[in-house]
Amino acid sequence: MQHERLRAKREILVLVERLNDCVSASARRMYTQHVLASALLQRPQSEIRRQLPELCTFIDSLTFKATTMPAPSLVRSAFRHPGSQWLNRSARESGVSALLCQQLVRLARQDTCSGNKDDSTENWTAAELTTYVLLDALLVPCKHRFGKASDACVWRPTQSKPRFHAMTCFPVWSTILPFAALMGLRFTNLFLLVLVKYRQMELLSLRVNCTFAQITGIWRLMEELDRGDVKKDIAVTDVMIELLRLSCDIVLDNSMAKKDRTRSMTMHLDDQILEKFFMGLQDFAFKSWRSNLVLKPALLDSFQSSRTALGDRTKAFDVPQRAIVFSTVGCLFVQGLAEDIVSMLLDQIFDNASISKEANDLLLSFLVGLCAHVDLVSLTSVLKLLTYIVATYKSIEEKNGNSVVQRQKRLDLIFYLVYVASHRSQSIETLRHDGSSQAAMVKDELSRFQVQLCSDIAFEEFYIAAPVHWTIQLWKHWVHLSDEDVETFLNEAEEYDTDSKKEFEARFAAWHALVARISLKPATFWSYTRMKALLNPHIISTLPLTNDCAHVQPRKRRRTGTATAQGVCPRQLECSLDVLLLPDVMERVCSYLSAKRLIRIALVCRPLAEISRLPSLWRPLYIHFGLQTRKKATKKPLTNVMCLHGESYEHDWCQLYKERWKGVRRLRRLQHQIIKKQTFQTQNLDHDSDLYQTSRAMPVFMPQICSICSCNQVLKSADDLKLHQEQHKLLTCTEVSCRASFTNLQKFKAHIRMHEAKSLKRLECGFKNCGKIYTTSKRLATHRQKEGH
Repeated sequence: MQHERLRAKREILVLVERLNDCVSASARRMYTQHVLASALLQRPQSEIRRQLPELCTFIDSLTFKATTMPAPSLVRSAFRHPGSQWLNRSARESGVSALLCQQLVRLARQDTCSGNKDDSTENWTAAELTTYVLLDALLVPCKHRFGKASDACVWRPTQSKPRFHAMTCFPVWSTILPFAALMGLRFTNLFLLVLVKYRQMELLSLRVNCTFAQITGIWRLMEELDRGDVKKDIAVTDVMIELLRLSCDIVLDNSMAKKDRTRSMTMHLDDQILEKFFMGLQDFAFKSWRSNLVLKPALLDSFQSSRTALGDRTKAFDVPQRAIVFSTVGCLFVQGLAEDIVSMLLDQIFDNASISKEANDLLLSFLVGLCAHVDLVSLTSVLKLLTYIVATYKSIEEKNGNSVVQRQKRLDLIFYLVYVASHRSQSIETLRHDGSSQAAMVKDELSRFQVQLCSDIAFEEFYIAAPVHWTIQLWKHWVHLSDEDVETFLNEAEEYDTDSKKEFEARFAAWHALVARISLKPATFWSYTRMKALLNPHIISTLPLTNDCAHVQPRKRRRTGTATAQGVCPRQLECSLDVLLLPDVMERVCSYLSAKRLIRIALVCRPLAEISRLPSLWRPLYIHFGLQTRKKATKKPLTNVMCLHGESYEHDWCQLYKERWKGVRRLRRLQHQIIKKQTFQTQNLDHDSDLYQTSRAMPVFMPQICSICSCNQVLKSADDLKLHQEQHKLLTCTEVSCRASFTNLQKFKAHIRMHEAKSLKRLECGFKNCGKIYTTSKRLATHRQKEGH
């Protein structure tokens, strides 16, 4: 056995030497003969054989018709050997690498045995050998392909981002990717089988910067396959699904997540990897017609495989953050993925025989966090989870409901139910105002859940199973109890809760433990800044366990006289006019409105009134006020508003717009008076007199308004304008973060005193419970000497 192993190593070294000689000779010919690889790739085989005889001779020696043909496994080992030079810089830039790949593809096409496939590695076809050689060059990290990775490809947790321009992986992908796409289109089934084997390789789990090139390159390869598939073959779709699964495995590898779970210094690099992946996903979803057929199955299968591997570790109760972020952002871009994830995990929980109890609890806690904190999960999926919790509660009660352990399990289930319901109460309120047919189906499911909730769960256990202010949200929004019923529940809960202080602290600690077991929380995304920016509008913040207001806030009473003549409730009338778009979409739509229309839409309903008061809408209106005017002689264009304030200066843009509007009205009135006076004088003067010539030679100063932000003073002469600008320069706050400007000395001094009062350091005594504060160290020393502190 050892003798055969040594002989195989010698044969590999001989093949590597032949390959390097062939590459070096072909590269010299390309440089000396000034042949372009792009032109030679389009020439017939006879021309390539005449220009590069060494290359064609080496490829011909690998065919199955050759008398001294080496084993295909040895050929593959030679091409991926660290000493092989067919992918170095000179080979790539001269075009020899591309020509070598072209000849390998030709070898696969000409192979007469390509239809006979055997599972043995010694009986590979030429097509399979070519596929392995190309995918080895693309998917194997530089450390194994070149023996020593380039400095840019080494994974360094302390670097802010990889040096992509210096990495050798991206040029390799650009060279080999077209030929890999040809193999995927020509030998689709074979390409798919090879990809399945690559998903099991351990080399893909290494921490290297080559991961960035692999993720970007796989999206490019999928784009080439989609563009080249003219017949719209289903097999090509399967290949693209397997490629995306491979890319997801690179992102979601469990060994990586386990290694870096305790280290937060690599989170920024993981964040950049996820950004690369989802940028490619967005482009593919926009360009490809088969995105719905590819994205959801691949992402769901990769997530399921990662959860299966996680479920084997029954002692672990934490989930890798990368898997959580990956699944949540995937729900944002792939429609229906969140519902499929919830259904898949519920099916795994129902199948209790396949997973352990610890893994079952782990899946349930993950589902609770997903349904509670991510509003991308539909209410239908949320109701499925809540229905399962109620059914599990009922089954535990029927088995042995009197034991302490079983009672604690029931209380934990009620806590999870109240946790999800209280966090998704806003979604229920939105559903109540929705009149579509799809919302009607969800309302039917909600009514069935209400009946199941009130009939299967003991009402007394709601008193102590969860915080009372959470349970109030459940009764208000999910069961639609009135304020009087909620107040009654609160009084009964206070009477029923007879636990001592120690028992209540133990119950509170149990609540904290249950919240800590929930793996998906908003804090999970803090380390992933780019992903957090994407998910911020769809993440629901965690509600506190304590509530300062221990009583139910009563709703404001309405006057009975405000009812309309038709007997319609004013609240219902207002909600019927509510907007159906998202707040950020409405803000974007309202950004095109003028100030007059913003004021008018504020009278429609309360949500539009809140949107119309946003500072982001009034700031551009104030900055560009008066720039677009009609071509009238009585209206002169205003100068741009210059805002020189610092970051800490607070603007009230709506109020500034009102003051600017009043100042412009005064300005227009003065300008109109001056123009009218000039017109009247010119009409009464004789055009041939010297007085008329003198009046034309003396220009009249037109009144102007100050262009500095928050100043709307109208200046009637050039001297006033010059003096006003000098006052602004002199009376400007020196604080860089403020830079407030004034023209009144008293206001300026008051502003400076306010800054000094904020920046004044206070010195505290610090002796036991003294707590006295002084502005100077001398007064503090006097106090300590007098009091003996």
